[in-house]
Amino acid sequence: MIRMFSEIPNTIKAIGLVSFLLNTSTLMVFSIFGIYLHDKLGIDFSKIGLLDGAVESISFITKVFSGIMSDFFTNRKFIFLIGAVLLFIAKPLEAISTNFWSLFQTKVLERFGNGLQATPRDAMVGDWAPADKKATCFGIRQSSAAFGSIFGSVLAAILLKLSDGDYPFVFWIASIPSLIAVFVIVFFIKDKKRVSNYSSTKDVKKYRKISIDDIKSLGFEYWLLIGGACTYMISKVGESIVILYVVSTLELPGYLAPICMFCYQLSNTVVSFLAGVLSDKFKNRDMVIIFGIASFLLSDILFIFGNTMLTMVIALMFLGAYIGISQSIFHAKIIDIVPEDLRGTGIGIFNFICALSLLSGGMIIGHVADSFSLRHSFIVSSVFAGVSLVVLFMSRKIAVGRKNRE
Repeated sequence: MIRMFSEIPNTIKAIGLVSFLLNTSTLMVFSIFGIYLHDKLGIDFSKIGLLDGAVESISFITKVFSGIMSDFFTNRKFIFLIGAVLLFIAKPLEAISTNFWSLFQTKVLERFGNGLQATPRDAMVGDWAPADKKATCFGIRQSSAAFGSIFGSVLAAILLKLSDGDYPFVFWIASIPSLIAVFVIVFFIKDKKRVSNYSSTKDVKKYRKISIDDIKSLGFEYWLLIGGACTYMISKVGESIVILYVVSTLELPGYLAPICMFCYQLSNTVVSFLAGVLSDKFKNRDMVIIFGIASFLLSDILFIFGNTMLTMVIALMFLGAYIGISQSIFHAKIIDIVPEDLRGTGIGIFNFICALSLLSGGMIIGHVADSFSLRHSFIVSSVFAGVSLVVLFMSRKIAVGRKNRE
């Protein structure tokens, strides 16, 4: 294990540290934000749902343009840095905001920054990752982020308890890790020189031409993968709904809400790294992805029928496993199949499709929760998850058949 880690480029290790710091900062706010809005500011669930859906869509859509820009300017680090700076600026603004619309604006800024930094960050991992360790490198990046989420969730619970429920105080402290992340990007992360498919073998240009042909260059297998991802993203129940459901079912006090994220992210941390290592070792990313969706389906079943602490913890663990597998392996799969100078574009389009799918799925899940109950939302989710398994099996069969004919 130590030898394997020593073979990972230093820039990827630094990116992992940045992911840890930014996620620590983000989860210190995110894990208690819904309860803060509802219990302290008296904001109703419809507005909270509007905020969650709108800002996450902005984040994912921003990832599309940040990916294209990082391919165009061939300078991923600069865009990565700007996104991290915006994430830092948002934290103090969240601490001083006292009404829904000011908080809405600060969350838009935060998620815009998150979207701006995410795609060039993942593309940089793809640039620096050794050919035989791509999924491992993505797993390290994802595990670092998940470990930061665990630390941030626990720290938020402790600070909230010690400060007697002073939410703005926690938001102020959350700005510290994001500030450190900015300095790490500036001093320890480097861009890797790349040669564009559209240029000669001369010096690398500062920018490359963007063309509609880029869409075709992504390849048939890429679009099959996108189709499968679209289907399974619709089935995802948002973390806010999951936390509210667990807290209400188990009748937990508000300051223990971050513990839900602790269980979820702990599994995410372990599984994302192991999934990357196994995917690189056995060279079968498709089956790992399918296993991840099966884990999600199992978590839905446990949420539907469980009403004890043990079943909820196991369900959260399976949900975290699904996130850990899907995020690291999908990105590694994209890096495998798209041209080198279109990696940012490929990941960006993937994120855009995810945004539309999550928004559509969130609207469906939210409507079911309002019309029936939170438990029914997991029933609907399990149906979509089952469909996504079928779609991915079919996509894999089509891709294999096409390769055999070629």
